[in-house]
Amino acid sequence: AKYDGVVRHCFQVGQEKEVHGVKGILDAYRGVFKTPLTMSGPTVFAEVISLAAAQAKSRQQMKPLSYTILLLLTDGAVTDVQATKQALASIADAPLSIVIVGIGNTDFSSMQFLDDFEKRSNMNRDVVQFVQFNAHEYDKTSLTRATLEEIPDQLVQFFHTRGIMPQPGNNISTSQIPVEDYNEEADIDLSMDYRADGEIALNADQPAAFIDNSYEAGLGGVKIMAPPSTAAQGYNPHTSAPAMAAPMSTASQGYNPHTSAPAMA
Repeated sequence: AKYDGVVRHCFQVGQEKEVHGVKGILDAYRGVFKTPLTMSGPTVFAEVISLAAAQAKSRQQMKPLSYTILLLLTDGAVTDVQATKQALASIADAPLSIVIVGIGNTDFSSMQFLDDFEKRSNMNRDVVQFVQFNAHEYDKTSLTRATLEEIPDQLVQFFHTRGIMPQPGNNISTSQIPVEDYNEEADIDLSMDYRADGEIALNADQPAAFIDNSYEAGLGGVKIMAPPSTAAQGYNPHTSAPAMAAPMSTASQGYNPHTSAPAMA
């Protein structure tokens, strides 16, 4: 980006050094465009990576169990490949994981050097993951899995190699855990009743439901299905489905992934 005609690859976004939550991030991002700053190339990561690593180390000196995750969102492929490699190699000892998400239709093939970078560069640990957003744009669960799946192993490896083991949870406070009110539209009673004949049934009169992982999902991503004609029966894995004397109307049937669609006359 350029500020007063000067190219800057690392600068503070927003008035505060730290923001809270997604809303805080968006407000700070939108606010920066009310300044003389203008977007421009090239796409440079090295300076941001080095700064994040230095801050992560400083934070850990005050709080030994501190660990930082740097998320980089980019609509362009990195232009300083060699400088980026050097920056990544120099921060392997930092309590830091880096997730880079490529957004848009840019050719990100030049970012492939990030795959298994630690093995090809003789680093002692993996610290970076590259994810292309377009490969997961219609499935938020898939995107979440791709961006976060390597972080637990990276965190555990960092602390384990330094002999830092999990601490007792005696001092954990639950005062900051929000308790939401019951929402009859979004919340489902999943308490179960184990019957004498081996059947398992939900205590509440709940219709079937499934989780919609698309970005267009409604409230809580929960979609309620029409209850099947056997809604009063509990599920018994040891019994087979009863034979059907006549086809049921599709309006009253529940979804069954193991049955084929009925033939149309």
